[in-house]
Amino acid sequence: MMSDLETNIDALLVDQPRPQPAAVEYEYQHQQPRSRKQSFMRKWGPALVAIAGVIALNFALIGGPSFSNVPALNEKQLFARKLGAERTAAVEAMDFDFEKAKLDRKMGRNRNFGSRNLSESDGGIMEYTRRRHRVLGDYVHEDVSDQFTAFGKWTVSIIYFAFWVFLMFPNWFLPIGRPGIALGGGLTMVVYRFILYSFGHGPVFDAEKVIILEPLFLLFGLMLTTIYLEKMERGGLFDKLRNSLDDPVNWKRSWKIMLMSTIGSAAVMNDSVVLIFSGVVVDLCVRHKVANSMPYLLSLASTANIGSAFTMTGNPQNILIVSLAYDDISWTEFLMNMVLPVLGASLVNTIMVFLWYGQELFPGSSGIGEHLAILFTGRKTPEIIALENAHQAKLAQNPVEESGGWSIWSKLQVLIAAIFLSCFALGYDVCVVSISTGCVLMVVNAYKHQHYDPREDLTEYDAEGNALPPKRMYDMDGNEIEPEEEELITESETTLTEVDYGLLLLFMGQFLLIGSFDDTGVPQAFFAFTMGDCADQMTSVPCVYWFVMIITILSNVASNVPVCQMLAATFPYATPYDWMQVSFSATIAGNLTMLGSAANMIVAFQAAKVGDRSFTSERHAPFGIPSTILSLYLGTFILTSIHFAPECSEKLGTCEDEYYQYDNAAEYYQYGDDAAAGENQYYEQEEDAQDYYN
Repeated sequence: MMSDLETNIDALLVDQPRPQPAAVEYEYQHQQPRSRKQSFMRKWGPALVAIAGVIALNFALIGGPSFSNVPALNEKQLFARKLGAERTAAVEAMDFDFEKAKLDRKMGRNRNFGSRNLSESDGGIMEYTRRRHRVLGDYVHEDVSDQFTAFGKWTVSIIYFAFWVFLMFPNWFLPIGRPGIALGGGLTMVVYRFILYSFGHGPVFDAEKVIILEPLFLLFGLMLTTIYLEKMERGGLFDKLRNSLDDPVNWKRSWKIMLMSTIGSAAVMNDSVVLIFSGVVVDLCVRHKVANSMPYLLSLASTANIGSAFTMTGNPQNILIVSLAYDDISWTEFLMNMVLPVLGASLVNTIMVFLWYGQELFPGSSGIGEHLAILFTGRKTPEIIALENAHQAKLAQNPVEESGGWSIWSKLQVLIAAIFLSCFALGYDVCVVSISTGCVLMVVNAYKHQHYDPREDLTEYDAEGNALPPKRMYDMDGNEIEPEEEELITESETTLTEVDYGLLLLFMGQFLLIGSFDDTGVPQAFFAFTMGDCADQMTSVPCVYWFVMIITILSNVASNVPVCQMLAATFPYATPYDWMQVSFSATIAGNLTMLGSAANMIVAFQAAKVGDRSFTSERHAPFGIPSTILSLYLGTFILTSIHFAPECSEKLGTCEDEYYQYDNAAEYYQYGDDAAAGENQYYEQEEDAQDYYN
């Protein structure tokens, strides 16, 4: 009996796998983590607490739904409102054929007329008024909400929110994908709006006008540029950028991604950064065989949105804000106001990433205390040491060949990329710059492919590896047929087919959905209803914190660019400080949900294209909600406390001290009413307000 037992034990020992080295064993465990399903409260608890906390904070500040703690408008605010009303009335009284101007611009005539190039001397005060935002047509659409019936508004809103849910959770329904859902929703909206118009429930839907072409041109140019930077040369600029982000230690790799994304988004634009580096981040995750790529993709997407708030060229809504602002805002002024709040938001987001994904980024760590020790004292857990050893062992097995320096093609890539970034920084049209850069790289790559790349080896071999002689072909008379000259493969057959046209369709469909929803006036009505008594002092304490929450909701429901359009039309005389608050809140709010910003959608789409579908709405929201709320409110507090932008409008005249020499607003208004009859020194010797403003 003992011999049988010993035999069984020996057999079991023989079947046992040999012990592996620590590095290899840890790497295997790192690839195959134990699946542990989180409970609902563990997953969504922080998000629910953050939502409840921000609602309670705002109600405490403003005094609940009655807005009892909101102070009455002061003299300065009343004065600014009166001046704005006067200026709008003066512009509406101008004798100018706006419809003819619109037609001329559409037909290519009178190109000097437009919101981008209309000078103050040519257009008078119209350049800085509601007429500019309502009529000239750049980025904005006319208010047609009064042409809808209640039935039309409700049904369009229902269709929009239905497709919003489909886009947010595409895996809950048929496997169509976000581009197909967005395009289907856009076409559904076009057809339904035609039905509404036919039965008198709504106006004509100008679908062409709501599709903003600039982001589509920009994305196409950036995709073209990215593809050629990556494909032109192995070991070139793109591979060097990828290697610069690589690190065997997880938290260091995440930190490098966040740093690169923040700086790149501020220098160029967040959409371009995530488009270029989404594939790089996924490639790094595959290289290190990480089980969960979500921390690294979130590091890229979240910091791209936050970093883009630094500058006026960091994202589309900032560019729009600067173009629609009543007062001029310089690049340096914008940056100076945003430095401190964006740094605060970046700090909060970094801490949240390291805390939320501490198990993945600090393997073997026992908790927050050890996280801090690893970050600041250089402490290493056995698992981190194993990762470093595995990385070194891999390098020893596959040594990286030392390149002989930068080739001529790598130098060309650097030169073209430097010119590309310089044109971005100098303020040239980003669409023209990106497409032109892609075309230049296409020509360079085609020349390299034709004259320098080695030809494909078409030699056939036998089973033993010996080269077979080329086949000879003969005609019916026994004459040898000369082989035709090899036909070169064109760029249209190779690289151009790699452009992600599905992403362009995704944005086109979203433009149609959002444009139709905005036509109903529902977002504007929601803003007016929820702001209440804070509408005329939206960036004053305590209203600014309530305003930030409303902008966050609208930015995730109706998108941040249409929200900025709506505010420009509703508050045409907003001060530079007002726009700073709008820019910061609309940008940081993009991290709340997947649909909050275009950068999130691009990261998810680009990652899915290379096989990584971990970046989903269900996994993004539990982290995005608490992180965004904390980042947003800390940054808003800093911006409210420390800012350099004026809280008045120089062009409206609310910054001049002599306007406040009266004891109260009523005295000034009485004086203004008498002056309007001819006694006001500012209207003196002028026939009407139009002459004065001109």
